[in-house]
Amino acid sequence: MAHESYVTFDQVKTRLDEIVDAVGSEEMPLDEALSLYEEAVGLGLRASELLEEDIEARNELDDVQDGGAEAEAAISAEGTVSDAGAPETATA
Repeated sequence: MAHESYVTFDQVKTRLDEIVDAVGSEEMPLDEALSLYEEAVGLGLRASELLEEDIEARNELDDVQDGGAEAEAAISAEGTVSDAGAPETATA
């Protein structure tokens, strides 16, 4: 399976766990263990990519939420400033 076909961190972790179990066998030929090691390195890189994507998505979401909160605060502050700065009208 190509590393890009792993779309979740859990899929990568599951495969890495399988590799660890397989390499732990004393009967595994060296060439097969080396092949699994190379796959594990690629999976580690894929896991890193997935984590970076998740961090970026969370940061973008935080920025959107912060932008909404800032806009709401600005609107609220404008209402407060304009109310406080409005001239008083005389009532007869």
